[in-house]
Amino acid sequence: MKTIHEVMPLLKWIDASYQQYFKKPLGIGSLPPHLEHASDPTRLAWVHTEAPFMVLAQDTQAEPLFFYSNAAASQQFGYSAEELLQMPARLSAPPDGQEHRAALLRVVEERGSMTGYSGIRVAKGGKLFRIRDSELWLIHDAQKNRRGMGALVWTESAPGRIP
Repeated sequence: MKTIHEVMPLLKWIDASYQQYFKKPLGIGSLPPHLEHASDPTRLAWVHTEAPFMVLAQDTQAEPLFFYSNAAASQQFGYSAEELLQMPARLSAPPDGQEHRAALLRVVEERGSMTGYSGIRVAKGGKLFRIRDSELWLIHDAQKNRRGMGALVWTESAPGRIP
């Protein structure tokens, strides 16, 4: 897995775009209490290495590839971060879920974001798992250039949000 220093520029784009659509920083509502008022770099380091939810980002190619995944995503999907970042994003859904995933992404393209998606995903080796409470949004860089799409995803086995 890449170090926090290597991914911090990406995480800043992901976080700023998330804030644009959801009006709160990435992780707020799920952070341990001692991190609720932490600096952005500390909060983003937690999202990258310790968050109980997955954060993934795919690029804008015709066949999008993941360009970011946090530790929870790598663990849940069963791929090393390097393997996951070379994988076409569509392969995160099982073959019979491809059409539904594509329709979902079209909605995000049109609206800019969406919340509440649940579905099935496929880990390395074909093991299926359920996702819930997904938030998806478009990612832009500091110059407002479109860079891709982000997803904050909870699994059925992940603990819920901290009250």
